Amino acid sequence: MAALSGKWHTRKIGAARVAVSLLFCLLTLRPAAVWGGPLTGTEYDVKTGFIYNFANFVSWPPTAFKDKNEDLVLCLASDTPAADALFKLNDQTIKGRKIKVIPYTQESCLDASQILYIASQDKSLVQKLLGIARERSILTIGEIEGFTQMGGVINFFEDQNRLRFKVNIDAAKRAGLTMSSQLLGSAQIYREEHK
Repeated sequence: MAALSGKWHTRKIGAARVAVSLLFCLLTLRPAAVWGGPLTGTEYDVKTGFIYNFANFVSWPPTAFKDKNEDLVLCLASDTPAADALFKLNDQTIKGRKIKVIPYTQESCLDASQILYIASQDKSLVQKLLGIARERSILTIGEIEGFTQMGGVINFFEDQNRLRFKVNIDAAKRAGLTMSSQLLGSAQIYREEHK
């Protein structure tokens, strides 16, 4: 009976190792499944997770920060209370920097930020904010249809009940942002027409 118990214990450990290995493979080798996941939970909780991952897969030029200890600041311009879910990012850490989420109340918010999230369907507000952010090292993220065509960097959209995103390569370059191949491989790519 003791020999049977030992074999059973060895099988349980082996099964646990296989389960951990499979979980690791799913999380690291299938990024597209993670990036294009179905909408579960509240919409803005899902978007908050995406934004956290975007920040992990984007590199800013050194001039975007005053020093190596400066916070990564996300300016939140929103006309929907549900977007307050993004405040959950406060005090999270990315690449050794704490995230600080501040609400947009005036243009000075953009002077201090590296990320601008616009949770609004107000086209004039979106265009105004993108005009201010243009040529700055700010990762602009929005959800209004046509955001990338207006010059935004990342545009959320829903496709068959899955949250997806487009990336405007030209806007990212203009902002001096470098995006990982993993991020770009999960995105729909948009390029501006140059005349």
